[in-house]
Formats: sequence, structure tokens, C-alpha cells
Amino acid sequence: MKRIKIIVALAYILIAGQAHAQQEPMYGQYVFNSSVLNPAQAGAGEMSQWGLLSRFQFVGIKGAPQTNTAYVNLVMPWNLGLAVGLYHDRLGVEENMQLQTDVASHARLSENWRLSAGIRLLLSNNKLNLPDLQNLEPGDVKFQDYVTSGIMFNAGAGLLVSSRRTFFGVSMPRVFQKEISVYDNRGYYEFFNQKVRHLFAYAGTNVTLANELTFMPSALFKYADDAPVQLDVNVVFDYHDVISFGPLVRSNITEYWIDAVGFLVGLRLGNNWYFGYKYEHPSNDLNLVTRQTHELSLRYLWGSPKEFRFRSPRYFL
Repeated sequence: MKRIKIIVALAYILIAGQAHAQQEPMYGQYVFNSSVLNPAQAGAGEMSQWGLLSRFQFVGIKGAPQTNTAYVNLVMPWNLGLAVGLYHDRLGVEENMQLQTDVASHARLSENWRLSAGIRLLLSNNKLNLPDLQNLEPGDVKFQDYVTSGIMFNAGAGLLVSSRRTFFGVSMPRVFQKEISVYDNRGYYEFFNQKVRHLFAYAGTNVTLANELTFMPSALFKYADDAPVQLDVNVVFDYHDVISFGPLVRSNITEYWIDAVGFLVGLRLGNNWYFGYKYEHPSNDLNLVTRQTHELSLRYLWGSPKEFRFRSPRYFL
């Protein structure tokens, strides 16, 4: 009971403040690596895993977003979990590096349900590659340096309620809102950007259709001030615990009812390896200049289920 009280107390972190723009790493395959969204996912699965994820957004547009991730998610003794992730984002001349560490605690609510809570500590750095800009005044010294924000600290928190087949999660991966100032070797620049808070809420369930066929519908809600409110819906079918596939829809609620459509495909290789691919097609005005976003993932799982753990919804944790 004491553990549950500590976990519930972390919920207060999740309701603090408002946000201004969307800056967290975005992945359509969040059902395969939910620790990207929520620190409470650390150690929440049956097995430990490491993985690589890459997202190439709006292919064909110069300076379009690219995100690469390497992570490890460990099942620890005493109902604890540990996850470490390294993220690299690039958008135009701006680069962001982020190192984050998640620690989570898992407690039983009943015979079938479990409550998990996690905290996140992260270090990040923003860099502007100003010489890469096409400047109308090539001699302007302000555009001849690579400027950086230095190392910035932040923290996050999340909650997860799960059973053998159903899960609900809510998180704020970045609690402290910070303005970014960048420095060069000649002085001080005030940068217009800002690290802001985000709110993620997601849920899903696992349903058996036939002896070897299951499907898992899931939804992800993303909110940030001064950014479109988004809702992602995925339906993942799984056959024989080897092949997974299904459609996805992203809704930009504040501007477009349907922002993008696509599909994802996954292949399990043996007992330990998993490969995933996702394709997105923009259904808004962006389809005039690009028609493709690609996402690749690779996971390796090891270990064995622990007696105190529930069987995770397939492919979720």
C-alpha cells in the first residue's frame, strides 16, 4: 500500500502547467516502444529489450524532420524498471540531442491489474548550424557560427495502469518549461525557441479473433499549447505471433479531421528479434509537395517472464 501511495503522488506532476509547441520525438510505432512516451513503461514488459528507431518525415522536402533513437529497457528486481534512451532530432538547421533515463516502480492493484509510475531525468542540447542557411548577405558574421544552447536539464513523469489485455497511460515527458538561449564565440544570442510541456494519454486492448489471429486497437492523444491537438489511431493485427500488420490514422483535430493515413508491418524473427516498418501519407496540403513518411524499427528481446509480472498485451510493452 505504501508503494501505491508513492506512485499515486506522482500524478500531481502530470497536471502542472500548459504547453506552447510540440517538440517531443514523434513515432507512429509507439505501440512497439511506449517508453518513448511514458517513463512508467520502464521495465513494464515481460522481457528486457534494446532497440533502434528512425523516422524520416516528409521525404523530398529539404530540411524535413529526421529522428533517430537508440534505447534499452530493462526489467529489474523488486518490481522496478530502468530505461535509457538517446535521441537525435534534426529539422532544417536545428539539431537536438537528448539523453534520458527512466526509473519506474510497479505495484499490484488486484489479481489482474497493475499500477506503474515512472520518473524521467534528461539532458539535452540544441544547436543551430547557421552556416547552412542560404543568407542574402554572405558576409554577415552572425550567420558564420555554429551556436549551441549548452546542456539543459529537465524531468518528466508518467503513470500506467495495465492488465493482461488492456492498458491506459498518461505522461508529461518534460515538466519544466524553458526558454532556449544559444551562445557563440563572439557573445550571446537570444534564441526564439522554447522547451515546453506536453501531455500524452493513450490506451489499447488485445482481442483474440481466432486461434492464431489477434488484433490490438490503440489510440494516442497528444496536447500542447500553440500546437495542433492530435489523435493517432492504430489497429494492429497479429498472425501466429510472427507477422503483425494494420492501418493507422492521424487526426489533426484543430485543423484537419484526417492529417495522415498509413500502415505498419512487423516481422518477428525467431524468439528475440523484431523488425517494424511504417508508412504515412499526408492527407493535408503537404501532399502537394511530399507523399511519404517512413519509419523503421529494430528490437532485440531477452530474458524470461517473472512470476510477479503479468503477461503483457502482445507487442505493446
